[in-house]
Amino acid sequence: MKKLLVIIIVVSSLSFTSAGQQVYTSTGGEMIFQMSQADRGGNSLSTNLRWTVFLHIGQFVNVDFGNNFGLYSGLALRNVGFIMNENQSFGEQENVLVKHIFRTYNLGIPLAIKLGSLNNHFYFFGGAEYEWQFQFKHKYWPSGNGSRSNEKVKYTAWFTDEVRYFVPSVFAGVQFPGGVNIQFKYYLQSLLNQDFKNSNGDQIYKDLNVQLFYISLSYRINNRHIQKKWEETFDAGYAKR
Repeated sequence: MKKLLVIIIVVSSLSFTSAGQQVYTSTGGEMIFQMSQADRGGNSLSTNLRWTVFLHIGQFVNVDFGNNFGLYSGLALRNVGFIMNENQSFGEQENVLVKHIFRTYNLGIPLAIKLGSLNNHFYFFGGAEYEWQFQFKHKYWPSGNGSRSNEKVKYTAWFTDEVRYFVPSVFAGVQFPGGVNIQFKYYLQSLLNQDFKNSNGDQIYKDLNVQLFYISLSYRINNRHIQKKWEETFDAGYAKR
């Protein structure tokens, strides 16, 4: 997987150098609808849809080779995770349905191909991304019968071994003329580190398999157009003097 990151950096650098005036930046955010499939030792676990808006932001560099083909890469910060429900035992309570929420903050480097009418901002895109998971949170409700109504236990950590440091994904979507795009992303590995051992030496995620995927709605701003409108407004104001 490290080779993928190297390829992304090299290809992006070469493309940006050769594209000349066709290089421009864009900024965007995401509304993410996260779904998952989970099992513990082959026994399926129920999961819930997770919806997040904060904090998702990306800064991208675009390279357009004419009107029909282009590339983009950049940096994206997002909040990713999943919700699962599992029967567990706590103290005197046995076989209690416990709700768990796992969440990480990720910094990703995507590399995507764009095909369509780039001048009209209507095109299909697809590619791969490598994300660094640098902040982790785990919340659960040990006596809530699968709800969030009772006592909550929360744990957070930075740069922890509980998650994989880097996770790869693939994605595809459609960019619409108004700036809105819709995207589907599929993570190729589980976010959690199955080799992790807690303070007792137990591998608490060893048999836990989670496959995460999501659909997102995004609004991406073309910074070149903003700069152009700003310059036109400035020039118009200066001309009136």
